[in-house]
Amino acid sequence: MTTIQLVINGNQVEGPIDQIAQILGMVSNTPTQPVASVVVNEPAELAPFNAFLTVELTPYFGAENATKIVTKLDRSRAINDFRYFISMYRLAKDDLQKRQLLKVVSAVYRYKFGGHRNPEQYSLRSDIKYAKACDECGKLAQVLVNRLIAEGLWK
Repeated sequence: MTTIQLVINGNQVEGPIDQIAQILGMVSNTPTQPVASVVVNEPAELAPFNAFLTVELTPYFGAENATKIVTKLDRSRAINDFRYFISMYRLAKDDLQKRQLLKVVSAVYRYKFGGHRNPEQYSLRSDIKYAKACDECGKLAQVLVNRLIAEGLWK
């Protein structure tokens, strides 16, 4: 199986071509063309946030669960009630690291889609900031913060 390396928002992502093309195709709702194995070294336009998030979550939760997580976050945002996302914590079961990752992803998603506009919502920013210092979830948190910085939402 052929793998591909992409640089998305300054972060290197590597995986099977078919899997990455499938993930990006599901999230973007655009027809996918055959993917050539090319290493992109130039900064490109930012991928849609949901596609980016799915790619970043895949190593931690697998492609199917990553897609479920992003879909649930998107639906929660649409109905403006993130309690709908609570059921996703069942994916982590007793794995505290995965539960913390879900908490960070939820905080970043809520911050991106509204929390950054509300100055009273400083707790989301604080949760994200302290997650970056965590040994287990700090790597993912830093990648997500880098994306927020690239979008001009984090200073």
